[in-house]
Amino acid sequence: METYIVNSIVIILLLLALGLTTLTLPGNWAILLVAAGYGFYDGFSEFNYRFLALLAAGLAAGELAEFLAGAVGAKREKASKRAIAAAVFGALAGGVVGTAVLPVLGSFIGAMLGAYSASYYAELSVSRDAGKAQRVALGTMKGQFVGMIIKFAIGVAMAAAIIMRLPW
Repeated sequence: METYIVNSIVIILLLLALGLTTLTLPGNWAILLVAAGYGFYDGFSEFNYRFLALLAAGLAAGELAEFLAGAVGAKREKASKRAIAAAVFGALAGGVVGTAVLPVLGSFIGAMLGAYSASYYAELSVSRDAGKAQRVALGTMKGQFVGMIIKFAIGVAMAAAIIMRLPW
């Protein structure tokens, strides 16, 4: 009975962590922490260091995808280097500010708007073409959205790997 209760708690924590990931909060980090906590609980027999390293690699891939996706979206629209760099920093700053303004949904909205506005103004300052700046900004925002989806998908895969490894 104890295994059932512990596994149920792990699954609930994983679902909560996935909820954080959908809100562009550090949910994948929480998933890794849940796995590490369970590993500590069971003496690292099921959740050994090799498995935790694999989860950490997934975490890093998801963070990198989210971090760089806006820049890739801008690059697809032939953005200037300034706009590409601004897309990365705009998404990061927008996510932080959005979280402070509206704690749950604000991080998602903030990251999208931050990427859009930073890349728009950076491209406008280089090209002086509002139409191109808008195309770059929309490409950045689309890329940012795709990055968030990739990060969430990796989080789902991490959670599924943990659940499948739980001893029932």
